[in-house]
Amino acid sequence: MTVSGLLLGAVSIVSYGVLARWLDEDASTRLRELTEGLHGYLRFTDGEPSLDFNPNDSDQVEFVQEATRYYQLYDIDNGRLVFQSAGLVPLGLHLTPEEVQTYRSRPSPFDIATDYGRLRISNGVIPGEPGRSYLLQVGVSLRTIDAALGRYRDLLLWLALPSLLATALGSWWLSGIALAPLSRLAGAAREIDVSTLQRRLPTRNVRDELDDVARAFNETLGRLEHSVAEMRQFSAALAHELRTPLAALRGEIELALRVAATDDQRRALASQIEELDKLTRLIDQVLMLARAEAGQIPLTFAPVNVGDLAASLVEQLEPVAQARGIDLLCERAGPVTVDADAGWLQRLILNLLDNAIKFTREGGRVLLRVSADGGKGRIEVRDTGIGMSPEQAGHAFERFYQADASRSAPNDGVGLGLSLVKWIVDRHHGTIEINSRLGEGSTFTVTLPGSGRRIPPPSEPQDSVASPPHRRATRFGEGDARA
Repeated sequence: MTVSGLLLGAVSIVSYGVLARWLDEDASTRLRELTEGLHGYLRFTDGEPSLDFNPNDSDQVEFVQEATRYYQLYDIDNGRLVFQSAGLVPLGLHLTPEEVQTYRSRPSPFDIATDYGRLRISNGVIPGEPGRSYLLQVGVSLRTIDAALGRYRDLLLWLALPSLLATALGSWWLSGIALAPLSRLAGAAREIDVSTLQRRLPTRNVRDELDDVARAFNETLGRLEHSVAEMRQFSAALAHELRTPLAALRGEIELALRVAATDDQRRALASQIEELDKLTRLIDQVLMLARAEAGQIPLTFAPVNVGDLAASLVEQLEPVAQARGIDLLCERAGPVTVDADAGWLQRLILNLLDNAIKFTREGGRVLLRVSADGGKGRIEVRDTGIGMSPEQAGHAFERFYQADASRSAPNDGVGLGLSLVKWIVDRHHGTIEINSRLGEGSTFTVTLPGSGRRIPPPSEPQDSVASPPHRRATRFGEGDARA
């Protein structure tokens, strides 16, 4: 819009200037023709001027009338006004003897402004009787030129806004047509991520620069797809191959533990078993993620009552929370049903709760809240733990990401729990958000598509659910992305 306005303004100014110059040159040319032509018709008898032309020649009559409309004669010797036409009388154009001498030495035309418009006056010296000369001044009116320029200027001003609007609309329409293929190409590129590397950008088969870009991008996608597939295959193969030696090594350590002679030996062997268990869990999770991203783990979608599932999981994990001095609560705002794979949804909630409990200090609080949000299911896990900075929150779902260990709660995580949570949410076509502040805690909010089917509420709904303290806690999912 700005460029179009500047371009239109520049064109208007240039065109106005060119037209004004052309009209000015035409007026000067006509004035020169009238002055030179009048020289041939003037005669002097006893110091008095007269015009000698054929009154029967219409061309001569018309020319003389135009040339003598504004003209006057001065005697150069004494500066006396010899003759002045009726058109100049009301204008009061009288020269002094000094001005007569000035215009004689510098016979260039000049413009004057009058009540009747501008006039352009020429100066010319013509001979009279022997020994005498006269200053001839001939004028032409510039009023028609000024009027034409004024109308053209008004026309430009009246047409500026409509022209600018038409130019903007035309530019927008043409740019839309020209950029539509590029927009479609950009939209297709945005839909490609690490899980959809098999897709390719569409080409129009017109062999233009845009098709060249699309083909080059598709070739890059092909190479990237091949590299990612090899890395996933390597990760899965490595994790699978490590299982057997780790199992054998754990068995040998357990045998050694049975025959250990001292308490120090038993503690050392037990510590080795714990490290092996941690390594085994890591391998299992790497293998699971590799299989999931390779599309080897199918999901079975069905209506799931998230409220009941959340209450059951909180009931199971209450002993773990009580052992750490943490209050674990569940709030349900009525029955909430989503389309989900029940097993993966359970793992999602477990990982989020595990993440919250690990990073909440003794005396803290973890709240699992389930509610409906405009036809969708909403799961919130809120804790009063150590929290995260904005930079840490931005990396929370990255694999193996762990913040500064000096500020982390003691845990045996490796940074894969939240990566798996993100994968589960994506596969369920949902969203997950983090709201966290250092020292104040974090809130993870998951939104999943609703089922459209309502499952009857439990017979005795409760606002908060906690399991009996005597239940035995077991190890569950892993969520250790925070510090």
